[in-house]
Amino acid sequence: MMSHCSEKKAKTMDKQESRELPNLTQAELDSLAASLDIHYAVLDNLTGGQASYEASLTISNKGSTELRFANWSMFFSHIRMIEPGRLPCDEGIKLADGLHLMHINGCLFRLHPTPDFKPLGQGQALTIPFHGQYYSVARCDILPNWFLAAPDLEPRVIACTAGESLDFVAPFDTASKWKRFDYTLSSSKKKRFDFYDPFTPEVRFKRNAVEDQGTCGKRVIPMPVSLTVSENEQPVKFEGPMWTVVYDASFKQEAQYLAERIGSSILSSGSSTTPSSHAILLTKGEAPVSINNKTVTSNESYDLSVDATQHRVQICASEGPGIFWGVQTLLSLVSDGTLQSLEVKDAPRYVYRGMHVDVSRNFHSKESVMRLLEVMAMYKLNKFHFHLTDDEGWRLEIPGLEELTEVGSRRCHTTSEENSLLPLLGSGPYTTSSGSGFLSVEEYREILRFATQRHIEVIPEIDMPGHCHAAVKAMQARCSKLKAAGDPRAAEQYLLSDLSASATINSESQSVQMFSENSLNPGLPATYEFIRKVMKEIQKMHSDICPLRVFHFGGDEVPYEAWEDSPACQALIDTGEVKSFKDLMEYFVVKVAEIAAELGLEVGAWQDGIVYKFEEPFSRQKFLNKNVMVYAWKNRWETGMASDVYKLANSNYQVVLSPGTHLYFDHPQEPDPEERGLYWACRFTDTHKVFCFAPDNLFSNADVRLTGEAFSAEELKALDGAEESTPLKKPENIVGLQGQLWTELIRTKDQFDAMIYPRLLAMAERAWHKASWESRHRDDQQRKEECGRDWEEFAKALGRKELRRLDALGVQYYLPPPGARIKDDTFLEVNCQITGLPVQFSTDNGKRWTTYTQPADIREASDLITLRTCSADDKRHSRVIKLSGPSRATATQADR
Repeated sequence: MMSHCSEKKAKTMDKQESRELPNLTQAELDSLAASLDIHYAVLDNLTGGQASYEASLTISNKGSTELRFANWSMFFSHIRMIEPGRLPCDEGIKLADGLHLMHINGCLFRLHPTPDFKPLGQGQALTIPFHGQYYSVARCDILPNWFLAAPDLEPRVIACTAGESLDFVAPFDTASKWKRFDYTLSSSKKKRFDFYDPFTPEVRFKRNAVEDQGTCGKRVIPMPVSLTVSENEQPVKFEGPMWTVVYDASFKQEAQYLAERIGSSILSSGSSTTPSSHAILLTKGEAPVSINNKTVTSNESYDLSVDATQHRVQICASEGPGIFWGVQTLLSLVSDGTLQSLEVKDAPRYVYRGMHVDVSRNFHSKESVMRLLEVMAMYKLNKFHFHLTDDEGWRLEIPGLEELTEVGSRRCHTTSEENSLLPLLGSGPYTTSSGSGFLSVEEYREILRFATQRHIEVIPEIDMPGHCHAAVKAMQARCSKLKAAGDPRAAEQYLLSDLSASATINSESQSVQMFSENSLNPGLPATYEFIRKVMKEIQKMHSDICPLRVFHFGGDEVPYEAWEDSPACQALIDTGEVKSFKDLMEYFVVKVAEIAAELGLEVGAWQDGIVYKFEEPFSRQKFLNKNVMVYAWKNRWETGMASDVYKLANSNYQVVLSPGTHLYFDHPQEPDPEERGLYWACRFTDTHKVFCFAPDNLFSNADVRLTGEAFSAEELKALDGAEESTPLKKPENIVGLQGQLWTELIRTKDQFDAMIYPRLLAMAERAWHKASWESRHRDDQQRKEECGRDWEEFAKALGRKELRRLDALGVQYYLPPPGARIKDDTFLEVNCQITGLPVQFSTDNGKRWTTYTQPADIREASDLITLRTCSADDKRHSRVIKLSGPSRATATQADR
């Protein structure tokens, strides 16, 4: 069963494939996949303004098998619409050189020959010029694993596009390729030009200008409210197996966790054999903390005291979370193998300190998730927002709806999506890639147990009503199966498509990710039956481990136009149940929240699921739930939507700050074409930027436009005016921070790690600890100086201690390339954003590497000096960069 749009496209493809076309043999297809050379080049982002960019695709034949007019098709994923003036359309479009291009759905495209196609023999090539929508400035924008397919043959990945190297993508080696746009605002005739260039070593050297004093002492991340070290005592050696963890009966779980980490034994505090020394006492009691002259107590506050000379440690808290965070502080303090007398009094800044991970776009394993949870626990993060479903995949087994994973978790070569989803996001034609995979009920419960032991709450997200292509297709497959089995009533019980004879899908209505047929229908009773079923099954999974508290229903990026041709939606309006099509979203959201409330659940939603652009939030009174959490992400400063944070808080929603400009970890870490990431909110977000985020002073974070251009004094005044016109009246409703990782471009474990770490640690710092500089005005010189000193201490702790702890866990964190300059045409000077990480240089194009320790005389160096940053354990290195040698350096961005 297919929608009108999908069915029409499938019929068009079937018609094209059923013509009298010469057939390829499997051997010919295999040979072509091995020998075709694909070359993708971005040519110009600037000429088309913001609307489009120019690119070319060159297909070369390096083998002996002729690429001829036959029944072959080339499938590839492309995250921008191709020829946006002509696509999408059901019939596709004709290109030059006898080729036909069709947009299938989402990011999948198909290229196949027409009778005009001229054979491409060995050594021959053809180049196809085309336009892509918006702009493309990074190698990772182009997706891998293009493949050839033909009816009745096994599809084959084109070898030169396979894997993660993306070598088939041409360099972004001119400004017109690495800059995103050049356009004029018609309303004001103001010029908007992309200010970003890739950082040169000299620019990076300036940006990295921090003092490296060589020691981080007992600095803990995140910083405690107070940490007092006995300076007159020398640290003593700490050997875990010599110690005993003595615990109050309430804290056995925390005692077991600590004992496993240090290799010690545990003992109940009621025992008569409590040791007099080498004891770590976990005791129950109040742990008040003074913050800004106010006494704060919570179930997460703790006191930690260390008497190194008596070999005695005590952690005191009223409940398990406080003890557990005290344990994490202790583990940080002894990670260098020493123990020192000190006192810590601590409590968190926010009750919500979270990390979001999407495993739908590309699946990431239970093991990767659990490793993330372990690191979250180390840095006192307590909420895991688990994005389990999206257009590209359904990743959680739901008993009774097996098709959700049988069909919705698999991506491979298909045109009908009856047994699997399309091979989206470069996952290729087979089910063995990151495009396929799901968590069984038991695997999900294993994650729950692991998180609960670490005092981390798992908040599952089933994204709806948009981003539901996988669910829609899976329930269509279920319907077909049950109808074939002679059970039409059961077939339609959870069907998410409108079966009315007059129903069509508006083919011009597409989601941001270019999907048709990706929205649940708010007019269908089956929609709510489906939601109730899923919600109840997830609640069962949680019940005996950690009762489900919050169900996140997404609510973002809904293509509302898709509902306009639905008779079921029209019926809601005709009966007066809904006033207009505009009100369908609020109707849906309230109905979902009602189901959750009936099950005793609170709900969470993304910002645009609760508030329309430039409007007031939906009435909080319509929600029966005790709490409704809203995750505010749309803060691009020019749009004016950052004010939604205050609107929502003032309307009694609990707001989790998740700003795209600072906490989206799927964005690049430098404005360089070789860096991975999307860049819709800002051109880049590095660890320093995350660290400098001031959540209580939101508009003070407005630094530059999307273009990289600094705001004028008048524009900053207008931003301050926006804050004044929508003042925050209920700051207590801003409950915390959350980092986000979306995985459209993240297919491997190493990519997963590199995008999250070490930015996660900077976010954890801001979520737990409020720095003194945060409350000052953005232009206050004292703020800049205090923040600079704070960052120096943080970066030093990262490079000299914390990244070594991540190395021990096998975490493949991001390594920032070094900065460098040549002083007096003689000496090489080098630095790194994260002080303490080793930096190496080579004067012979990488044949030999020297670890930098002091300015190096390079007068005899070759034309280029290559540099790289190494991991703390010296097993990995960063992207290699190049610096012009002495007497050959040209003017750099740092000099302009």
